[in-house]
Amino acid sequence: MGMRLGFRGTWWAMASIAVMGVSLQCGAGEANYQPYVVGERAAGMGGAVTATADGMDACFYNPAGLGYEMRDSLSVNGALYGLQTYEMQDAAYPGEDFDVSSFATIPTGLSAVRKLRSGAAAAFSVFVPSQSSAREIKAFPERQHYYNYSQDEQTIYLGPSFGCVLGERLALGASVFGMYQTASEFQNLYWGDYAYSYSANYKYSVIGAVGTVGAQFRLADEWAAGLVFTTPSATLSGNGTVQMSEVVGATDNAASDAVYYDDLDADNGLPAQLRAGLAWRRPGVASIGFDATHHFSRRYDWMRGTQDGEAVVIRQEREAVTDFQLGGEYVFRKRYPLRAGAFTSFSSAPDLAANGDSQINQVDLYGVTASAGSVGENVVMNLGLSYVWGEGDALGTRLNADGELESFVSRTRESGLYAFASTAYRF
Repeated sequence: MGMRLGFRGTWWAMASIAVMGVSLQCGAGEANYQPYVVGERAAGMGGAVTATADGMDACFYNPAGLGYEMRDSLSVNGALYGLQTYEMQDAAYPGEDFDVSSFATIPTGLSAVRKLRSGAAAAFSVFVPSQSSAREIKAFPERQHYYNYSQDEQTIYLGPSFGCVLGERLALGASVFGMYQTASEFQNLYWGDYAYSYSANYKYSVIGAVGTVGAQFRLADEWAAGLVFTTPSATLSGNGTVQMSEVVGATDNAASDAVYYDDLDADNGLPAQLRAGLAWRRPGVASIGFDATHHFSRRYDWMRGTQDGEAVVIRQEREAVTDFQLGGEYVFRKRYPLRAGAFTSFSSAPDLAANGDSQINQVDLYGVTASAGSVGENVVMNLGLSYVWGEGDALGTRLNADGELESFVSRTRESGLYAFASTAYRF
């Protein structure tokens, strides 16, 4: 992120970097597009369902799959129960690491599918493709340092989907999702041995929309392909605030300064996405799917506005990245599906530099999934696990050995272990 806030002095330049959540951003970074997998079959198969998605999965991954629905259904992808961890080396002071662990409960999806006629169906769905929360107070008594940190983020999609079959081998579909995203972060850092402290926080919320069009092709009796395009996010309304303050010196001669910007325009800047998949499937027996998802680049103003005659511009850049998904399924005794998969969630952040413009975390994530289920006449159930991990760079702010404030690039680790459950009732 590049900032033009007009702050005076080195301190404010560095504090403006830290406040944007780069020094201690927990959970999956904002530059990663898939911190966990949503859906029914998709959750167990690493999201590799573009060519074979149906039901709830079709609404999110490829709405063309709705054209092959044979019955009405109501699906609930229950919740993810996850342990998220984040570690940043040398975050407070050289040799003083910062680590956060948090337990998350994430309601991930709900979908109702209505068969309209032979070869056509409509649906309405709600998804939570991203959510994280963390609270931590970290003390370093030997140097009289402490960090007080909290962070929350959630993204919600909701809207209708439609799919229909055209001919014997082609199905087309579309989804339109309204999108609501909210995020906040608070940091309070204190260095007692240098009589220095600062606090910084931001919050924003964005209302927008994204559209998806997809196709599925029956290449042969047991082979299928899928292709999906998702538009860049369109922001309808966005609001954000930024606050920073510092205190320098002992109580009797302390100097302080503060700045507060409210009513800023906000944007989440999600880029266009192109997803392609190939699958072999023998219904009721087994399937294997492989997907590639390309996220296009985008540069945008994350927050901007004018306050007291001063321009505020916080810019962010997302580079183009391509993620991959691989998954398989075996149906034991034609009733009990066993699934496993793997996926990537590469960071779209540009290379980091201590004095560079791009400041979002550059951590590439890798994930594996596994699930087991039961298919009855009317009820389908699935239980599973997902593990996500990664290592990369993040930009932070700290005191160096001379007691001077500095920005630095730190080695950072992230991980998440999730349990999930889903239930579908077919009428």
